[in-house]
Parts: sequence; structure tokens; C-alpha cells
Amino acid sequence: MDIRIHQILTGSIANGPGKRNAVWFQGCTLNCPGCFNPQTHSNTEGFCISSDELCTQLLHPVHPCSGITISGGEPFQQPDGLLELVIELKKRNAPPILVFSGYTFQQLQQNSKFKPIQQFIDSLICGPYLKDQIPAYERFCSSANQELYLFSDRLKAEDFINLPIGEIIIDNFGNTSYSGLFSGKDWESQNRPEQKR
Repeated sequence: MDIRIHQILTGSIANGPGKRNAVWFQGCTLNCPGCFNPQTHSNTEGFCISSDELCTQLLHPVHPCSGITISGGEPFQQPDGLLELVIELKKRNAPPILVFSGYTFQQLQQNSKFKPIQQFIDSLICGPYLKDQIPAYERFCSSANQELYLFSDRLKAEDFINLPIGEIIIDNFGNTSYSGLFSGKDWESQNRPEQKR
């Protein structure tokens, strides 16, 4: 099954505990004001990739990692692809899987694919981004309304404390991009040197 994605990032330290390989799904209709990833909202941009090939890229031995992060966009707006991906990741003995969602836990429970997906992931951070609420970095959440859920013993709540909340990525051509809990614009405006890595 094909999944429309925005980007794959390997070796991230700002998208969950440890060194993680991450994928951002493309497409989101939630449109949270102040969203850090508005470029992931369109459901016609990005590119399509099979769940099998995506799994292969996320687990490629050239990019060893201690976890997989799935974000967006909104992964649960492609629930069939998400389910197929997490099943395949588990089949290949993937390290702990973290999924981000802008839906509340209660909303996710109304999605018929949620329970099957939940069986194959280790953790979930969910809830809409509310720019007027302070971050809850002790849960690795960008706004205090969001919640961290743990579904296995492979990750613990304390694993999410004191994590890097942002990183600058420089590609082979010298282009820079930002990743983590807040956007490059926010990074520059806050200018907090201790967060630069």
C-alpha cells in the first residue's frame, strides 16, 4: 500500500528518545493555528512510497537508530497505510515506535483502525497544538494539553524528560532545515543557545 509522505529524516535527536529515524506523513485537515509543519498539510504534495519501501528506508542498516518516529501531517488520516507500516516495522523487529497525532485520545478511539495500530506502537503523543498553552517538555509535548501514552514497556515516561527539543539539519548541499518540537522561526525568535546542537 502506498503512503503519501513529506520527508524521511535519519539520525534525529529531537524527535523522541535516543537517535531516531523519522517520517512525516503528508496531509492534514486539522490546521491547528501556529502548526510547526504547515508544509505537510496539503494532501497533494509530498510523494508516495509503499509501506514496504518506507519500512526498508527507516530500518536501513546504514542508518542505525534506537527508535522510529512517525509524525506529520496527520498519520491517522492515512490509517490503512499507517497500520500496514507499523505491522511491517514490528515484523522486522524495529526499535520503539513513537507516533504523533493532532487528534485527542478520545477522537482516536473512535477511529476503527486505532486499536489495531495501538497494538504495534510503543508510544503516542496526541492532542491538537494550542499555541496559547505553554509547552510540556517533561512529556515532550509542544503544548500542555497534549498527552503522552505508553503502550509497551520498551519506553518509560522518564525517557521523554530533558530531550533536545530542536535541531538544525544541514544537508550535503549546505541547505538548512529545522526539526523537533518547534519551527525554525520559533527557534530564531527564542535564540536560546543551550538548545542549539
